[in-house]
Amino acid sequence: MSGINGDKARFNRRRRQKISRRISNQKMLKTLADKQLVPAGSQGAPKEKAE
Repeated sequence: MSGINGDKARFNRRRRQKISRRISNQKMLKTLADKQLVPAGSQGAPKEKAE
């Protein structure tokens, strides 16, 4: 079944898990950045190739 056809319990559970995982990862990265353990530019900024 799909989320459209009414199996919302399973799909909403997965959606909530994804949201929770994103929030906890953001908190972890923010605390690491505050402690200066992670360089400020490594949180998703695209890296340019040095030529």
